[in-house]
Amino acid sequence: MGAIGNEIWAVPAYLPYVQPELTDDAIAEAEEAIGFRLPREYIDLLRIQNGGYIRLTLPDSVHDTIAGIGPHFPSLTDIDWEECQEYVSHPLTGLVPFDGDGHWYLCFDYRKNKSAPSITYVDVECDSQEPIAPTFQQYLSLLKLEVEDELVVFSVGNIESLKSQLSSLLLARFDSTDDWDHGYTEHFAMLGGSKDHQWLRLSANIVPRGFARTYEPRYEELKDRMPGEALQYPELPPNAYILTMAEDARERVLDACTRCRLTVKRLDECLGVT
Repeated sequence: MGAIGNEIWAVPAYLPYVQPELTDDAIAEAEEAIGFRLPREYIDLLRIQNGGYIRLTLPDSVHDTIAGIGPHFPSLTDIDWEECQEYVSHPLTGLVPFDGDGHWYLCFDYRKNKSAPSITYVDVECDSQEPIAPTFQQYLSLLKLEVEDELVVFSVGNIESLKSQLSSLLLARFDSTDDWDHGYTEHFAMLGGSKDHQWLRLSANIVPRGFARTYEPRYEELKDRMPGEALQYPELPPNAYILTMAEDARERVLDACTRCRLTVKRLDECLGVT
């Protein structure tokens, strides 16, 4: 599995989507339920983390999850094609989805080879299918890290001091959001002195390993499951912050960073994303 196995899972992990630790019995039960043997590379991946959101994706797709094996949604053994088959002209038996939203699915495809599945994208709503890769291992090699126009602020010793400096230069007032969306705090500010709605957001590279939202039914069960902290981007140092801003605020924010003598670089360049 190598490096991709350690880097594929999103941090923090959204704990309701992570199944209990994988066991040999669970693998055997899943293979019996689907009627096929699962690829070794998929099993190896789930031994690191049994399903959840991924930070890598297929280019130009909304694929963001690899389902694990277990009793909770999303699980590899959840699918029942009976209601879908009447809407498509190609057979669905032999397809085992590991991601999808009810309209489209990314599947292990055993229809031509019952022992070594290819990977196929199926759109039930549009009655279409598309080959993605001849094996799960080759599918993994297609996954890429995609980022927007974020910047990285290096060597942040004190976030409150940084916010104070930027607030003074940008006439901005920071509010710290709660961790509802992503499991970690983001520092958000609207910039003053502009007719446009210019904004910026700072988030730490070091974040909780996993999170669950307090209103969720399994919160008490999950809240302490993955204690400790981890790096959103292991390629960056722990004291880095991710800086996101409105495009029309970019020049102004970069000027403020220069005046604060901050070391700032493009996130895609730091991660080697092309």
